[in-house]
Amino acid sequence: MLIGCVIEGASGEKYSEFVRKNVLRPAGMTETVLDDRLAIIPRRTRFYSKDDSGAVVNAPSVDVSFKIPADGWLSSAEDMGKFEAAMLNDRIVRRNTRDLMWSSQMTSDGKETHYGLGWEIGRGFADTVNHGGGEFGTSAFIMIAPEKNTGVVVLINLNGGNPSDLAPELLKILIGAK
Repeated sequence: MLIGCVIEGASGEKYSEFVRKNVLRPAGMTETVLDDRLAIIPRRTRFYSKDDSGAVVNAPSVDVSFKIPADGWLSSAEDMGKFEAAMLNDRIVRRNTRDLMWSSQMTSDGKETHYGLGWEIGRGFADTVNHGGGEFGTSAFIMIAPEKNTGVVVLINLNGGNPSDLAPELLKILIGAK
């Protein structure tokens, strides 16, 4: 959320409009919208959760409008794939900026953190970058192998669905890794 405030201050625009203009449009992401729990959003899926017994139940409706930079967007697997392609093809940020974002930061004593700027570096096997998250009733994970120009998107309409376990296995199949 802090980065959203920084973007608004630096750009002079509302965060959501800045994202539409600088990320969604250049990437061709036509299905990604602000999550308005009261709006009719075409193809919005139902969200699920598990109760204490492990039974699948309807997830509660949550208002995330106060934290748009953190959880405030709804997207599709197709649009998230377009985002990955835009990142790989330098349509959102310049290559040198992307490379910095996808480089592991170092601690003050020189140890790798395996985390770049918003991206986890090398999860599961080398030369990958990824980002995941979730909200009540959803789990999402994207994983990209930049050197192979390939990525996967896993979206699950169940919180705690562990898409981060499935994504590396799918990516290994696509790039022929063992």
